[in-house]
Amino acid sequence: TDEKIRERTLHRRTTATVTMTPHYSFPHHIVLGYIVLWTLAELVAAAIWPIRKSCKKVSLLHCIVAFVVSSVWLIKRIWLDGSDLDDNVGIDAALHNFELPGTLEHHVVSLSFAYFLVDMPFAIAFHPAFIVHHAICIVAFAAIQGYWKYLPEGTPFYMDFMAWDTTPVPPTEYKHNFLRFLNKKPVNDSGIDVVPLQLLMGGVNGVFNLWMAELGGVFFHINRALEHTDMELPSRGLFLFMFTFTRCFVWPTYLFHLFRSATESDATHFHKVSMVLETGLFLTNLNFLYKNLAPIWKTGRLIPGKEEGYHRKWLDNHPICRRIAGLFLRREKISMCCNSGSSLDLSVPADPVVVDDGDDNLMKKKEK
Repeated sequence: TDEKIRERTLHRRTTATVTMTPHYSFPHHIVLGYIVLWTLAELVAAAIWPIRKSCKKVSLLHCIVAFVVSSVWLIKRIWLDGSDLDDNVGIDAALHNFELPGTLEHHVVSLSFAYFLVDMPFAIAFHPAFIVHHAICIVAFAAIQGYWKYLPEGTPFYMDFMAWDTTPVPPTEYKHNFLRFLNKKPVNDSGIDVVPLQLLMGGVNGVFNLWMAELGGVFFHINRALEHTDMELPSRGLFLFMFTFTRCFVWPTYLFHLFRSATESDATHFHKVSMVLETGLFLTNLNFLYKNLAPIWKTGRLIPGKEEGYHRKWLDNHPICRRIAGLFLRREKISMCCNSGSSLDLSVPADPVVVDDGDDNLMKKKEK
């Protein structure tokens, strides 16, 4: 089971010297398999929708899949393992822990790593604003899986954490299921399976970041799917709320733990790399949030591109939402029967004459 495997791989980092062989199993086929799947998804979507729209459909699919599987992993990690948590195995300690390949964590990381690789050409062609974001994600997921060891050794980014003395000993008795998939089984001269596995490094770090990012991303895609429908306005508000909450509250808290772990005395090169990459990804998300909030602050409209009066008309047609909006905005801001000269006005000017209930009854009597 995963629990027994985890125990054998010594989740907490040990300071014992490890004699490592330079040859160890690396499950390339997992990432390659997801690359094939995402490529097929892009081709199928392109055959059904125009190329730009097909990219959005595949992006929505990734967002949903990544959020669901990362949520499952986090629930399992925090809830089921919660009874065994102590000072060395808690969430803080697990930010940069090791994990075996072929586990759920590895599949969560690999499916997103593959998606960003496949989607990068489309980002370059149609969505340049996402190029930096995709590049940081690719570099980060590659670091977690140990692909940086294939860089030239003289480069500042070279890192082979499998050669560190503090890296746990991979279990040689593991059955190498991912190699059996390829009909291969690493053995030594005596025919004994002793080749160590390529561990993953990142623990809660990589998966939690993905979950946190997709939590806001889910509402972004919902809003995009509901464009030009009656539910566009509330979906836009929900997206901005969730995106602001995750980027301005959850993410900074998460970054605090990363910075703390990267500045401790036993911090490794991976800790510092993780801190830099996460900060860069955080800044790209803040930039995206700013681009969405700045027009609202300037115009006073939740959807600045809509025609004048759209917001008030929509609220008049949805009384429950109007009452909720009334908790935060003055009545003249949200009602079609009121006029406000403020630059933050959300609607067209109101009718020049405001008739209250008393005047209305008086006019009816005169007509009679």
